[in-house]
Amino acid sequence: MIVFLVGFATVVALVSCEVLRVLKPEKRLPKGAVLVTAALLSVIGISVVVQLVTLA
Repeated sequence: MIVFLVGFATVVALVSCEVLRVLKPEKRLPKGAVLVTAALLSVIGISVVVQLVTLA
């Protein structure tokens, strides 16, 4: 359940960054949004690797 929630939060963060980039292309993305998205993506990546290792 936690992996699902983190995955959902990652999708929301990615979509919000993309929306901000499309709406205001001349402005840089907020550093906080980029850091949160990167952290969530790393958590998802680690959980995928752990799942693959436990399957082997």
